Order: sequence, then C-alpha cells, then structure tokens
Amino acid sequence: MESKRVIISPYSRAMRNNKLNPKNYPVKYWTEFVSILKSNDVHVIQIGTSGETKIDGVDEIMISLPLSELKKLVESCDTWISVDNFFPHLCNLVGKFGVVVFGQSDPLIFGHINNENILKDRKYLRTKQFDIWEACEYNDEAFVEPSIVADCVLRRIHGSNLRNT
Repeated sequence: MESKRVIISPYSRAMRNNKLNPKNYPVKYWTEFVSILKSNDVHVIQIGTSGETKIDGVDEIMISLPLSELKKLVESCDTWISVDNFFPHLCNLVGKFGVVVFGQSDPLIFGHINNENILKDRKYLRTKQFDIWEACEYNDEAFVEPSIVADCVLRRIHGSNLRNT
C-alpha cells in the first residue's frame, strides 16, 4: 500500500520587524505533528520559501516552487495543512481542500468553509483583525496541540471531511 502524501505549509511571510509571525504554528508543535504522521505511514512534504526552517522529520522540502508546479503538487497530494498564509487561498482556487491552523486571526473572516479551520479558542483572536501583523505579539498559547491537528489530518486522508471552526 502506498503512503498517503500530505503537504505542510508551516510559515506565513517573514515580518518586517524580524519578529516571529503571530500566524506561525510553533516549530516544536510542527515537529510533534510530523512525528505523529510519520508513525501513521504518511509521506510529508514541506513547502515554503528560502530562509525558512526545515521541520524535523519531513520526507521532502520544496522551496520556492513556481505556481504551476505548486498547483500540480497540490493536485497530487491526499491533503494539505497550513497556517493562515497564501496557501489555503491557492488550494481553494485549485479546488483541493485541507486543514488550516489558526491562532490569532479569525477563520470566520480569513478561512474557507470547505477546509477544516482549527481554532483553539476565540479568546485568542486579536482585536483588530485587519491591522498589520507587526502590531501583534506572538503567542504560542493561541494554538491547539499537535495531536488535535494530527487527528484532523488523519481523518481527512482516511475519507472524513468534517469541518471544525
């Protein structure tokens, strides 16, 4: 049996003030998440841009792919997972739905209804949803635990398309 293929897009764009982007799921959580997927025989492909940190345990990393190649990769995967960045919007355009981890941005504003939009608690949402991200401090408490995220992805690749918001 061939391994399921999952794309991860773990980072949002770099901040102009060189601080950690508040949309980024904690790297330690990504490492645990990938470990859970690997223990379930999932092939994990990380995408991103140059300068981003490789997540421990991923099978492949693809950097700065042209949009045409990224589109082909999305079409060939079983599912994908991302933070709130451009990737869920591209996947929505392609018609491939997946999982998005939100922290301080509101999935009711920035999410697509066909994705599983995971939000720990609305109490962590920033007050000014359309303000620049440099005005917001990083808070790793705003994100759900890796086991919850992994359960959503594993359900998705095994045929369940339940949505959580």
